[in-house]
Amino acid sequence: YKFDFNTGYHFGYDSNTDPVEEFNVNSTWSDKSFIRQFLSYETYGNAGVAGCHAEPIRMQLNGQFHSVAVFIEQTDKRLIEREGLDPRGALYKMFNTLVSSNAGVEKKTRKWEGNSDLSALVSGVALQGAARERFLIDNVDQPAVLNYVAVTVLIHDQDHVHKNHYLYRD
Repeated sequence: YKFDFNTGYHFGYDSNTDPVEEFNVNSTWSDKSFIRQFLSYETYGNAGVAGCHAEPIRMQLNGQFHSVAVFIEQTDKRLIEREGLDPRGALYKMFNTLVSSNAGVEKKTRKWEGNSDLSALVSGVALQGAARERFLIDNVDQPAVLNYVAVTVLIHDQDHVHKNHYLYRD
């Protein structure tokens, strides 16, 4: 479920954070421990990888118990700022394996400009040998990427590389 609030009427879920314009509630139907998603985001955070705030919640529907679910912070400019990243960076929702800067890409911030920064990344990753190595050293936060990959393997997240992930460029 996605909850999107009207401008000026944001939702405060925690007194220590600013109210949010939007948040998601994910089902736990495939995780009967009810904590996998929550622990996964916590593990990313413990590894120093930027990620969403998540916590288990009880859902009610028409005054009756509906389910145990997971509150997930929306990936947006508020998350970027909360994570201490440059709020002027570009955020993309990716639906491809970093093979295109236009197809399967939804730009979330800096919408007034094109995707040339993402195009440069796609081209750089496609290089071979020493040229690719130099590009990655100069343009990618390698410790963050390695930590992300290590946690992703640890939590056994299988759809992160081909759909439904975010890419941040500053």
